[in-house]
Amino acid sequence: MQKLRTDGSSGLVTIPRHYLSKDRVLDDGDVPDEQQVDVERLGERAYLVRIPDDGSLPDPQDCEVIERLVGQRILNEDAYGQPRSAD
Repeated sequence: MQKLRTDGSSGLVTIPRHYLSKDRVLDDGDVPDEQQVDVERLGERAYLVRIPDDGSLPDPQDCEVIERLVGQRILNEDAYGQPRSAD
C-alpha cells in the first residue's frame, strides 16, 4: 500500500516500475516524457488508471479483473438482477 501524497490541489500516487515494465510502458527503462494517463472514478474510493497505447485507451472490458468481477456478479444474481437466494 502507498501513501497518498499532495501535488498542488491533486492527490498523487505512483505506479510501481515493474508494472510499467511488464506493460511495456517504459522507453529504455524510463517513463516517456509526454506519456498521457487517464484516471476515471469508478465509485467511492475506487479509480481506474489507463495508459494509452498508440493513442487509444485500453477497454476496461478486456481486463481480466473486470471480466472476473462481472462473472461473479452474474453468478450471484438471478435473471432480474436480484441476489440469488441460498436455497
